[in-house]
Amino acid sequence: MEYIAALHLVLRGKLEDRLKWSFKVYDRDGNGRLDRWEVKHIIKIIYKIKMRNTDMNMTPCEVCDRIFELVDQDNDGQISLTEFMEGAKKDKWVMDLLKLDVNASGWFIHNWNKGP
Repeated sequence: MEYIAALHLVLRGKLEDRLKWSFKVYDRDGNGRLDRWEVKHIIKIIYKIKMRNTDMNMTPCEVCDRIFELVDQDNDGQISLTEFMEGAKKDKWVMDLLKLDVNASGWFIHNWNKGP
């Protein structure tokens, strides 16, 4: 049931709810803050998923540094949920990079004929 609720949220939820859910997924240790290790981990995964067909001239470390410059408002080396949401809403680049955005219909069409 939790899987279905999460899938519904990602596919049809409000932006704020999707950002909260993305943050929760990214917060690997569950402490309510994202540190540089967690953000770098996210970036590496995002590069594998999204950036294959994108001209990205930055390394994952450079992307992490830029995210912290833009989002870590109190410069404590961690990103809180509030900072994450405000940063994503203020900066389109951050939003596009960090928002877990799923094109379910595109994935389904692409994988339909592949079979199990």
